Amino acid sequence: MESIITAATVLTMYFNAINSNEVNYLYNADMEDNVVNKIEVYEKNANQQMAQKMEYTYEYDEQGRLVNKEMLSWDEAKQQWTKSSRLVYKYYKNGYNVEVSTWNADKQAYDLPSEVTLYRSAGPNMTSVKTYRMNDTQDNMYLANRMIVMESIDSRLLAAI
Repeated sequence: MESIITAATVLTMYFNAINSNEVNYLYNADMEDNVVNKIEVYEKNANQQMAQKMEYTYEYDEQGRLVNKEMLSWDEAKQQWTKSSRLVYKYYKNGYNVEVSTWNADKQAYDLPSEVTLYRSAGPNMTSVKTYRMNDTQDNMYLANRMIVMESIDSRLLAAI
């Protein structure tokens, strides 16, 4: 399975964001050795002043793969960042999982994942994607969506000249 989220992928997403035509948001990255550790997002208000909006922090494993992305929101009243949610990436031989959890301020911890998406190799140029969501009673997950993603093979159909 080719599509693993790495430090290079996060760096590319950052450069795409700062080069987008969306002029209401500004981005500032904390980088070390071309690895994005944190991105701060600022929003321009009507007076063209910048206001803190979001902060994303990234953690990687020893292979440079993304293992944790945490989202924080700016709390204007407290004048501090507050945890919002996180994505946890777990890698396996034939694919990876992405778990979505929400911060529980009362418990000062993340809740159990509310959603888990499984990406698995289903054959050459095919990936099986299944999303499970926590039910309302929060005692188990149910299959919410599934699909097969096929990668383009057009480049292999062209003859070399």
